[in-house]
Amino acid sequence: MVYKSLAEQVYEAIKEAIIKSELKSGDRIIEMDLARTYGVSQSTIREALSLLRKDELVITHTNKGTYVSNFSKKDIEEIYSFREVIEVFAMNRAIERITDEGIASLEEVYNKMVEAGKTDDIEKMRINDVAFHSIIYQIAEHSFMYQVWEDITNKMNRIWYFTNQFYFRDLLELAEMHKPILDAFKQKNKEEARTAFVSHLNYVRHQLLGSKNQ
Repeated sequence: MVYKSLAEQVYEAIKEAIIKSELKSGDRIIEMDLARTYGVSQSTIREALSLLRKDELVITHTNKGTYVSNFSKKDIEEIYSFREVIEVFAMNRAIERITDEGIASLEEVYNKMVEAGKTDDIEKMRINDVAFHSIIYQIAEHSFMYQVWEDITNKMNRIWYFTNQFYFRDLLELAEMHKPILDAFKQKNKEEARTAFVSHLNYVRHQLLGSKNQ
């Protein structure tokens, strides 16, 4: 078990609120209000906000206060184009190292995504979508790359939730896009894995960047 301080627990709660757009881009953060909401001191809230600033989920303007950060189409394009490079590299390394246990882990998470798609459970889908890709990074056994992945996961979670909440009417369709990736791992076929992943990534990217800016 990993011990988390009170500030870390509040940080996690506020982060989820931002990811789910319960706290929206541009919303002002009032420390006193959050302290009442979570039943903690304002100093605890300040510690939590410090962690959120490191994740670039909130931004503080001198003499103006703290706000939930915005993300633009440029931000989204940069993240998706970066993922196209780093994740293909991760998949190549993972395929070289994949074991039956690793394939079983990917398949288990894929099945959970399918279940979430059938029940239209967006939160379960988000958690398992991220878990599927995280397993690939873990199998790749590249600690620096995995740290980079963790650093961008908060932004990806936020964009992912926004994307699928508004642009995917059928979550089962999204889940099934991961089947060709899973099959490529079973076959240990790097080119098929790359093709399947890039196709999936480009489809999601088109859904977002082809839309009217939010």
